[in-house]
Amino acid sequence: MGKFFEKNLIIVLLSIIGYFLFSISSSLKESSRYNSDLRACAKMKAFMNDKESSKLFEQEAASVTGVKVKFVGEYCKKLTLQNFF
Repeated sequence: MGKFFEKNLIIVLLSIIGYFLFSISSSLKESSRYNSDLRACAKMKAFMNDKESSKLFEQEAASVTGVKVKFVGEYCKKLTLQNFF
C-alpha cells in the first residue's frame, strides 16, 4: 500500500509541476506579444511626421500586430493607454 501511494504521489506532483510550467510559458508568450506590439506602435509613432516613413511603419505595425492598417492607429492608442495603468 505504501509503494502504491508513493507512485501516485509522484504522478500528482509531476502533473502539478507540468501545469505550472505550462501556465508560465503561456504567460511569457502573451507578455512577449504585448511587448512586440508596443514596440511596433512606438516605431510607428516615432516616424509620424514623415509621410513616406509613416506609411511604411504603419504597414509594419499592422503586420506585427495582426490588425488591419486602417485600425492600427486606434489599436496603438488603446495599447498605450493600457500601459499607463
